Parts: sequence; structure tokens; C-alpha cells
Amino acid sequence: MNSLDLVRMGVKNLWRRKLRTFLTVLGVIIGATSIIVMLSLGFGLSKSFEDQISQWGSLTTINVYKRWEDPSMPSGGGEPVKLDDKAVLSFKALPHVIAVSPTLEVYGTIINGRYISGVPIRGVDPDSMAEFGFEIAEGRLLTSSDELTVVFGSQMKQNFYDPKARVWREPKVDLMKDRMTMTLNPSYGWEDPGNKVVYKEYKIKTAGVLAEGNWEYSYGVFMPITEVQKLIKEKEKAEGVKPKPGQDSSTEYQQINVKVDDMKNVQEVQLAIKDMGHEAYSLNDQLEAMKETAGMIQLVLGGIGAISLLVAAIGITNTMVMSIYERTKEIGIMKVIGASINDIKRLFLFESAMIGVLGGVIGIGFSFLLSYLINHFGSQFGGFFGASGGSKISIIPVWLVFASLGFSALIGIISGYYPARRAMNLSAIEAIRTE
Repeated sequence: MNSLDLVRMGVKNLWRRKLRTFLTVLGVIIGATSIIVMLSLGFGLSKSFEDQISQWGSLTTINVYKRWEDPSMPSGGGEPVKLDDKAVLSFKALPHVIAVSPTLEVYGTIINGRYISGVPIRGVDPDSMAEFGFEIAEGRLLTSSDELTVVFGSQMKQNFYDPKARVWREPKVDLMKDRMTMTLNPSYGWEDPGNKVVYKEYKIKTAGVLAEGNWEYSYGVFMPITEVQKLIKEKEKAEGVKPKPGQDSSTEYQQINVKVDDMKNVQEVQLAIKDMGHEAYSLNDQLEAMKETAGMIQLVLGGIGAISLLVAAIGITNTMVMSIYERTKEIGIMKVIGASINDIKRLFLFESAMIGVLGGVIGIGFSFLLSYLINHFGSQFGGFFGASGGSKISIIPVWLVFASLGFSALIGIISGYYPARRAMNLSAIEAIRTE
């Protein structure tokens, strides 16, 4: 028998018992749909975690801090590791690092007419702002030639208030056009009789306002790091602070941000930085913990779907065994007229595989329909599944479609293997005698 004859006979036999075939295929449809939808909920949960954490900051950025040391514990000898220009150069030399920006922060107050805003003033490297995800809504980013020029965070407009007002009103502030001054006076806006220090007030210019979307940059004012170093020196001079030998608060950074070319390389770079004696943190640490949780949930959901598919496999086996009992005489005639046992085996495996493939194809279609309905009507329950606003609850990757189709076909073939072997071993003479 050639392959075309086997296909025709297989389709004819399945069509001859339409109701039984339909019920068996229905079991595969339910199983395939269950496992795809259950896994899609897990993928949606993982993607939602990633979207949520990416709003907190960049997933390819490593924040490096000075390692905390207990002063009561004896040191291991050697000089303490510093976050300075030498550290910046060592980080730039690491593989997969595309940008390094030291951060120097000082607290100050922005004065805009009768409104004031106490803010952290962060000195950054202007040349690397674009690489670190600074996006402009108005104006432009900083340049290395800017003097007393700032870029405001996206939520800074709401951070201004009138200290003399008894009732809060929305501040009328135009960050781009208003004339503003800045001071590093920690008690500005309220009286401190014991404060005898005279702090300077600086006229500042606005280069731009950052776009919304990154919580890390929403609140704060950004300046070129060289300008912040000057401000810190003038503040210490006004307060009469003399730095200890070997220590300079304007040249030793509080934090250094390291930009990595790809998420998969973040852990490698992070471990290298820790080996240098620094503390290194990235949002990938939290993302990995969340993904482990999502993986456990996905495993449970996938297991529930797999049980449905297992039940469908039992149904296929039962259908094919019943088919053998009903077609015993037909099998005997096939053997008598010259059909080989391999032909009979191939026929039954083809029929069982057809049930699996047909159920898988229809199940995939139902899975996409259910996924669409879940995403369209289930957005109000997104918080229950852990999904952030705008994230899909159910995501079906392309590879899952092909994997499900192949798995359904494999289930059909495995389920039909025992019946096929049984059909092969039937005696032709005994089969012809059977009525």
C-alpha cells in the first residue's frame, strides 16, 4: 500500500465513525487549549513583572555603591575601595559595558517666585545621559559646557508649594520659562535662629524637562557633575567644613551607574564589580526573584493543562482499541490480500496522529480566542494576576503554538502505538472468522 492509499483509508475510517471521532478530538481540543492558555497566563505574568520593574529604572543599568564596613570590625588591611575617577575607568574597561556615569548628590532648594521645592540635586555625566535612558519631553539634555543649568524630572512641577499658603493650591509653575534660583541652605523656607551660615543663591537656567515613564528620574534636578562638585565645595566653605586628609566629598562619588549592552550580561558585569570590592545592585536581582515566582505559578498552571491532555491521550487509546475490535475482520482481509503488518501499523498510527493534530489545530484556534477574551475583558482583574496597567494577562509566543501542535501529534502517535501493535499481531485467519 502506498502512502496515499493509507491516508484515504485513514480519513474514511475516521469519518465513518463521526461521533466517536468528534468526541475524541474534543478531548484533545480541551487538553491543548488548557495547556496553552494556562502557560500563556504564566508568560503574561512574567512579561508584566518585567514591564513593571522597567518603570522603576533600566534593566541594563547597575548601581554601584561603596561597600559598607563595620567600624568596630578589624579591617582586612589595605586601602579602602573608593568610588572615584579611578573606579570609573576600571568599570569602563569591563567587557559588555557601554557607558559609565558617576553620580554626586546634594540636597537643595529651588525658588520660583513664592513657590519653593526641596529637591535632591544630582550631578551626572552629560555625555552619557542618552545611554542611561534620559528622555526629554521639553527642551534638551545637558551638555558638558552647561553652567548652572538643570534638567527637571517629569514630576517636579507638582513638587513646588507655597510655604506661606494656608491651603494647598496647584502651583502655577512653568519649568521652562520661569526665572528660578537655587540654594543649598538646608533650612530655607523656615526660620532657624541658630543658623549663622550664609548660603549663596544661584541663578539657574532650565535646559529641559524629562519625559514620564521612568520613576527613577521623575523627582529630582540633574546638573553636570562638574557643576555639582563646585556647589559642594562652596557649601563646605560656607559651613567651615575642612575635609579630612585623603577625603574629598566633591571627588568621591556616592554612586556610579554602569550601563550594560544586554540584560543577559548584567549578572556577569555585576559579579565582576563586586569582586573589585564594591556593592552592586541592579533591577535584574528583583526581576529574577519575580520570574522564579512566575515560573512556579506557570509550572502549576501547565500541570493542570497537562492533566487535561493526559485524559485526552487515554481517550485516543480507547478509541483506537475499540476501532480494532470493530474492524477485526477488515484487518484480516487486508492481511490476506497482501497488506504488510507495517502498513497496518502505519494506518492506525496515522489515524491516531490525525486525531491529535486535528485536536491540536482547533485547540490552538480556541486558545487564541480565549487569550483575546481574557486580555480584552479581564483587564479589571489584571491586579489579581499581578499584571500592571496596560500589560497583557495572556501571552502566547509563536514557539508555543508549534510546540503545542507537535506535542498534540506526538500524544496521538504514542496513544495509538499500543492499538497499532495489537492490530499487527492479529491472526489473519482468526480475524476473517470474526463476525
